[in-house]
Amino acid sequence: MSAKVSDIMSRDLVTAIVPSTTEDVVKKIIQNNVTGVPVVNASGKYVGMLSRKDIFENSGEDQAAMVLRKSRACHPDDSIEDAAREILSQGRRHIAVIDDENNVVGILTPQNFLEQISRSFGDVPVSKIYTRKVLPVWDETPISLVHYATQLTGLYAFPVVNREGDFVGLITDRDLFNKIDIQNQTVISDTGLVDDQDPWTWDGIRNVVTYLIRKTSITLPDIPARDVMISSPVYVYLHDTLSRATKLMKEKNFNQLPVLEGRDKIAGMLYDTNLLEVLL
Repeated sequence: MSAKVSDIMSRDLVTAIVPSTTEDVVKKIIQNNVTGVPVVNASGKYVGMLSRKDIFENSGEDQAAMVLRKSRACHPDDSIEDAAREILSQGRRHIAVIDDENNVVGILTPQNFLEQISRSFGDVPVSKIYTRKVLPVWDETPISLVHYATQLTGLYAFPVVNREGDFVGLITDRDLFNKIDIQNQTVISDTGLVDDQDPWTWDGIRNVVTYLIRKTSITLPDIPARDVMISSPVYVYLHDTLSRATKLMKEKNFNQLPVLEGRDKIAGMLYDTNLLEVLL
């Protein structure tokens, strides 16, 4: 019998409410170190989803109701295959789980599927589902251009290569502030986000790097990608199995892994959304 959504969904919920501002949602993302939340109305009924990507793409909009996606939710008794199909069709990483009365009872991201994928498809090689659509960046590329690339491509992770094309690291949007002490700047207060009672966390702040850059006049320093990249990233090879890949993603809470061919040549990327495809 196929597993159900109720078997794998997260029940520890963080929700946003409308009407509210996008800044209110950003505060929730920072405080709880999440990347997306279901949105409910004043009666507590589900109305849509809001992720950091939605906010990044609509950084000029101040009202959450204008940014949220009125996306289809799934139900606890749905099969995980149907839920995976819905996530892939929406092209987003979060989907709400609602009951028959439209109350939010859970949330799903690709991370929730990893254990089931490992159990049922652990022997499948990475080479069967990884994507070759990848944008490597040169280790001398200024990080301001890396950030520009995130805006143009919608990608948030880039393998870094040297002059010879050898894989030397990984840079994500969350790494772009590694050389900036944002907590000693006025960036947070300039957005109206600051509140002495809020438990700001560095990881939570890093989740909304792109939002902060677009909402303020901050400029990234003129330093190369190699100065902020992860120089010893976790990766997999084409011949590795999904069992190994899902274990790494689950243990490290990663959304993606570089895929190597040979000793140091980048072959592509493996995203947790790629993994959902084996269920279909």
